Amino acid sequence: MLRPQPILMVAALLLGAALGAVAMLFVRADTSAGTGQGEERRILYWVAPMDPNFRRNEPGRSPMGMELVPVYEGEEPEGSSSFVEIDPRVVNNIGVRTARAQRAEFALTFAAVGYVQPIDENTSVVDVRAPGWIESLRVAAVGDQVALGDALFSIYAPEIATAQSEYLQALRSGRQAMIDASASRLRALGLTQGQIDALAQRGRATLQTSQFSPRSGIVTEMSVREGAYVQPGDQIMTIADLSDIWVRVDVFEDRIANISAGDTVRISTDAQPGRIWTGAVEYIYPTVDPVSRTISVRVRLENADFSLRPGMFVSARIDASPRTGVLTVPREAIIRSGQSDRVIISVGEGRFRPVRIVTGAEANDRVEILSGLEDGENVVVSGQFLIDSEASLQGVMLRMAPPGETAGPAAPSDLPPSPPIAEGTGIVDSLMPGHGMIDISHDPIEALGWPAMSMSFRTLDAVSLDNIAAGDRVRFSLTQSDGNWRISVIEAADAHQVDHESSGQETAETDRPSGDGDGQ
Repeated sequence: MLRPQPILMVAALLLGAALGAVAMLFVRADTSAGTGQGEERRILYWVAPMDPNFRRNEPGRSPMGMELVPVYEGEEPEGSSSFVEIDPRVVNNIGVRTARAQRAEFALTFAAVGYVQPIDENTSVVDVRAPGWIESLRVAAVGDQVALGDALFSIYAPEIATAQSEYLQALRSGRQAMIDASASRLRALGLTQGQIDALAQRGRATLQTSQFSPRSGIVTEMSVREGAYVQPGDQIMTIADLSDIWVRVDVFEDRIANISAGDTVRISTDAQPGRIWTGAVEYIYPTVDPVSRTISVRVRLENADFSLRPGMFVSARIDASPRTGVLTVPREAIIRSGQSDRVIISVGEGRFRPVRIVTGAEANDRVEILSGLEDGENVVVSGQFLIDSEASLQGVMLRMAPPGETAGPAAPSDLPPSPPIAEGTGIVDSLMPGHGMIDISHDPIEALGWPAMSMSFRTLDAVSLDNIAAGDRVRFSLTQSDGNWRISVIEAADAHQVDHESSGQETAETDRPSGDGDGQ
């Protein structure tokens, strides 16, 4: 007997493959038809299923934990226009002017204060290497100008006098090793080679030894007078060359990121009005002053006439390196509020649209735009506040949030909240009566298409929660205020039902004939 099973299996496989190919054709045809022959529909934004005012520019979840749904181009909800339309004659009468948002070179200038100080490498400290007494002080006071090699003072130091005598004895002995050792000791005690040679020619030790200036400059500090006893470690005086100086400018920490070495700095001082010194940022210090919250920037300047003096306060203007391709708008176009900044965009034919923006730095009466605008868009620079008020009255402000932002509350207005839109019932989970906040696990609300869930609500200012407690079953009405759902009426449903039942029972007992009367 023949076994037909293999033939049937092969036939079934062939039939399945044919059906799969036909199905793929249908799927491709359906996909092509649904996308306009391969063209995908453009998604404008994502919205919360229960709150169309909550928008984002990418998929995610709403504050209630629900998946956001996309809104495609051409499928915007009816009545969701975010434009304000004004008659062109009215636009002309109120003097509306526009300017273009454009990308260009953007250079920042920062104003700061600083002070003059000597350059460290051009400053020398004068001290002694052997204890002794100042016999003759040739520098009269701080501020005296000295030259390299000038005698500053003479000192009587017994140790130096003894070393001179030992050096003369070594010379008389003729032993070179002793001569070199005693000469090295004199140099270690602060004598110059010229002083040692003069000692050898003179042939006798002196009780006083002169101290010479190590550089040309100005005496900026002096702590001794004639007859003072000094010893190693005492700072006798400081000499600074002020032909070049440092200006240390204090810059607030939020601006330091825009400053780099080499940026131009212009220095001025009230002591010499109209005069400008120009230098460049030489160094940016790595630490922040914990009190003033500033970071120091160092500038080197020529000071040949010594007009800039150490300790003098100066004003500085730092021209940061310009950035290219920065999107900017005129400063007057920005409408600033406590929570956000916005501009009014003109789209032509008397149509305007408010847009939230994120601003950056300001320079030369223009403001950097970080997000919210595109290059080439026209923004209103005159009359924008009237248009902004009109947008607020029409409710456009509730829908003006750009993708990536939650629509914030509308601009303040005197309009009352809208009347109740939906009613619901539920169980109170928790509440804060003093703050007008309540959490309710509510039943489905058909008017809004909401399923049963737990939500947090705020009440209108006039609504009291004093008679509501956690665990109560409540009835409530919802209305929209400032773009949010708020409770306009709330009452305990159980208490209302008990009062109604009690009232019904009392009515029934009143209408019922008396049993005694029937018996009689």
